[in-house]
Amino acid sequence: MPPLPHPAAAAAWTLLLVATGLWCNRRWLGWLPDDLPRAGRKQHARPMPLAGVLLLPAVAPWLAAAGSWWLLAGLVGAAAIGFVDDWHKELGRDLDWRWKGLGLAAAAAVAAVEVLPPATAPVTWLVVVALVFVLTNATNFLDNTDGVAVALAATSLLLLGGIDGTAAAVAFAALGFLPWNWPRPRVFLGDAGAYALGLATGVFAAGGALAQPAALCAVAVQLADFVQVCAARLWLHLPPWVGDRRHLTHIAQNLGLPRRAVAPAFSAIALLVGLAGR
Repeated sequence: MPPLPHPAAAAAWTLLLVATGLWCNRRWLGWLPDDLPRAGRKQHARPMPLAGVLLLPAVAPWLAAAGSWWLLAGLVGAAAIGFVDDWHKELGRDLDWRWKGLGLAAAAAVAAVEVLPPATAPVTWLVVVALVFVLTNATNFLDNTDGVAVALAATSLLLLGGIDGTAAAVAFAALGFLPWNWPRPRVFLGDAGAYALGLATGVFAAGGALAQPAALCAVAVQLADFVQVCAARLWLHLPPWVGDRRHLTHIAQNLGLPRRAVAPAFSAIALLVGLAGR
């Protein structure tokens, strides 16, 4: 098998996959779920295809070539759960949060083996599973403003893994998806894409943190938003898994930050905090 090109090629591959997937969706199969306009949190005026599941075939060649089978299996599980949930949402009935949580926990457990075999250090492995699970959901939480989840994941992964290797392949795939999602969105990540990016970010953050705890600075923005929004919902006696407009991205917009500036601003903060932690 010939060697794969540099991981930066994942950006072009993702652009092509999304273009092809959208063409097939419009002209032939209609296989992608849509995020329908709704009052409240939904601010788009027309149905938006949820194409984040295409990140999976975009990164699979690099993960397979590196032998990262546990990570790839975890990504397949997380993306599958998200894709089913995306279809349920289009039909007006969300996937039950208990089944979703159980499935994501299983995907996080599988992917965590990429970082540390559970038999080696069971307690540490459980901590890794918890971190991967949290960052999977934290990334999905931040998929509420154009480009934010994609740009943040790419920034964190490049901070954690540099510009070469499997982390870079996922990062460049995210960057290849970004033009479809920001500044003028034509497609959304959906739960499938957000879960996949979050799980990959969690695996590389956990691996980095085992060697140097300061590596968690690369995901400080995601963790900060997750903690503050869950705390706010619990304080208000609301379920933590029910979406609202209390995220840091919404707070920034309420303070006057233009919507199109949110993704670059949050990515810049993530980059500065990540570099400061080195």
